[in-house]
Amino acid sequence: MHTTELPHAFPPNIKEAQPKGLYLLFFTELWERFGFYTLQTIIILYMTKALLMQDAEANLLYAAFSALLYLTPTIGGYLADRHLGFQRAISIGGILFISAYLLCALSNERFFFLGLGLLIVANGFFKPTVSSIVGELYKENDARREGGFTIFYMGINVGALIPPLIAGGLVAKYGWHAGFLLAAFGMLLGQLTFQFGRKRLGEAGLHPKYQTKTKLGFLFYSLLCLGIVVCVGLCQIAFHYPKMTAYLIEIAGVVIVVIVLLQLLKLPLKERKKMFAALLLIIISIAFWSLYNQAFTSLMLFADRNMEKQFLGMPFTAEATQFFNPFFIIALSPLLSRLWIKMDKHTLNPSIQLKFFFGVFFMSAGFFLLAFGATYFSHLGMTAPGWLGASYLLQTMGELLISPIGLAMITVLCPKKMVGMMMGVWFFAQAMSFTIGGFLANIAAVPQTLSVEASLAIYSHAFTTYGIIALVMSVFSLALLPLIYKMTRE
Repeated sequence: MHTTELPHAFPPNIKEAQPKGLYLLFFTELWERFGFYTLQTIIILYMTKALLMQDAEANLLYAAFSALLYLTPTIGGYLADRHLGFQRAISIGGILFISAYLLCALSNERFFFLGLGLLIVANGFFKPTVSSIVGELYKENDARREGGFTIFYMGINVGALIPPLIAGGLVAKYGWHAGFLLAAFGMLLGQLTFQFGRKRLGEAGLHPKYQTKTKLGFLFYSLLCLGIVVCVGLCQIAFHYPKMTAYLIEIAGVVIVVIVLLQLLKLPLKERKKMFAALLLIIISIAFWSLYNQAFTSLMLFADRNMEKQFLGMPFTAEATQFFNPFFIIALSPLLSRLWIKMDKHTLNPSIQLKFFFGVFFMSAGFFLLAFGATYFSHLGMTAPGWLGASYLLQTMGELLISPIGLAMITVLCPKKMVGMMMGVWFFAQAMSFTIGGFLANIAAVPQTLSVEASLAIYSHAFTTYGIIALVMSVFSLALLPLIYKMTRE
């Protein structure tokens, strides 16, 4: 999933003088995302075309890898809070990222999966820490904070915007290893930027938030290295049994829901209702993200096999289709921001739950549109890229209604003492969505011997199915609106 955490507001104070450390973190995150989205752009194609995996196997492996990416930041964030400090955690994560990409570049299946395991660990150290340092650059009531985060999150999307434009051509000319080396190069630039500029951060993120008696000596780092090795080893087992991994994550999700429900019983009635409403919206979001994640699996393989390779008179590879989403995010975010402000002035701003409905509905419309174009406007089994671009436009509109608003929903509906736990549930729900998305992607699995026309028929059926699933969930969320409104009403 695109980690498009770009806020839907562009605050008026965005142009005010920001801390110097903000721009250091902007470029650190930009280059890290550049490397990561280079990998995301080519990974499913590498598994199916270079490692010759069947679609079904590749889809489940990608789902297991992506789900685990969302689980390790909890551990990495804990270590950064208690022992390492955010700055040291970024350095460790950066070194692991570079090493992981270099392992993937060795053009060997065993090293590739070792690299993926190391990426999962690296993400655990890196993902929760950079944005945490951004928060530490500002005092509690600093008016520049929101503008600073808007600038920072723009870096995420700029970093995601560039790789699709160059990765496909680079791989076609020099081979798959060139794509992974490009990812390593991006991460290396990010680390050099951070190491040479970290003085600008001062004390922000330098020391652990919670001081402990643990000394960061030989024993600590030995145990840390051992933990990394064990984690990478467990990832190899998960990759070997991706379907079992998916089932375990989904079972864990059910257990977490039960735990949250038990916690609800201890709350006063008003807070209990709001928490239950938040839980319902999280469940709806799982359906949304499961379909959204098709961008890196079924939609990417469709673009590779059944999309014309010319767009607006220029060469256009399957990898280049990943350009659509971050481009639309950057283009649409300020427009939606102004729309919400304008509607709010006239008391017409839709509620959180209504925005969830529209988000899932736009996802449904995107898949129906793509299925329509693939079925009725294809020639010799090939579909024009414009249909995929239009589908991504609708999906991105849905994302901008679900992602930032979902995070806001947690802070609005949940009691302060339970915001941290429910934020963890929100991100675990995204991990679950990857595992479900892997099973959904297999609806579009195409045997390697099939003709172009036959594969197009499979994709058309799959996209129609995805549209129906999203439509059912949007109707479900619409039917829940009165109940959720009643539970969240003051």
